[in-house]
Amino acid sequence: MHRSARLTFLAILLVAATVALSSCGGSSKKNPMGPGGGGGGGGTADLVVHIQAGSFNAGSNAFTPNPAVVTVGQTIQWKNDDNMGHTATATGGSFNTGVIGAGGTSTVITMSTAGSFAYHCAVAGHNMTGTVTVNP
Repeated sequence: MHRSARLTFLAILLVAATVALSSCGGSSKKNPMGPGGGGGGGGTADLVVHIQAGSFNAGSNAFTPNPAVVTVGQTIQWKNDDNMGHTATATGGSFNTGVIGAGGTSTVITMSTAGSFAYHCAVAGHNMTGTVTVNP
């Protein structure tokens, strides 16, 4: 392929990727997380929610504190005190920590919308539920 044809191909590919990425999002659902839908990296959270050891079938006792209560603009992080992976996945899809390995922590999530947000562990067969309450 000639150099100019390769450059044209790469430019078209870049434009297509930009259009595809810019069309992601746009949901009309309430998103309690900060810009970009959530997470930050390392850092210190205002509240750490612990996933209790042996909690895969503990229902609402799996997460402590439950409910997790913060105010708009504060951050939450989940710490897995169990020996297997778990998630904290909002029922409406507004946040999802992904699988947090044994002994691991999630990214720090900024809560930017007031409300009550039910969540659960999305690992198949796990019965774990919690609520995040975000006060104005």
